[in-house]
Amino acid sequence: MHFCGEHFKPLDDKGRLSIPREFRDQLATDDLHLVLTKNMNGGLAAYPTAEWDDFVRHLENIPAGQQRNALNRLYLAPKTDVQVDKQGRISLSRAQRKWLGLTEDDREVVLVGNFRRFDLFSPERYQNVIAADVALIKEAEELINRIDLP
Repeated sequence: MHFCGEHFKPLDDKGRLSIPREFRDQLATDDLHLVLTKNMNGGLAAYPTAEWDDFVRHLENIPAGQQRNALNRLYLAPKTDVQVDKQGRISLSRAQRKWLGLTEDDREVVLVGNFRRFDLFSPERYQNVIAADVALIKEAEELINRIDLP
């Protein structure tokens, strides 16, 4: 499983978001469910069920303490199971739309492939994330040279 690409999609009036065919094709045909949770960049992370289960196992292996509690509150507490409907859409709750920073007037969502999951952002937050990513990578000269980044 490998999600890649950037897709700009509008929410409909009922808060439903169309998942790109390229992403839907990565899901098991007998399990058209996703797990949504917050990410640390003001977006949402969408996991296929099996990938979510792997992620939770990693969290469970973190020793008990403040960091594990923080991760539990950030990722496990807001977890939502969503069904991909026959038209390839998922519904985003009001709380999820608020976390994304969406308003009634600005309802576009960017879906970004991220290996075994994909992330959802408002276009404005996505621009900020990309700007921070570029700055981070520019500081990693060894990485740039090793893989010959353009």
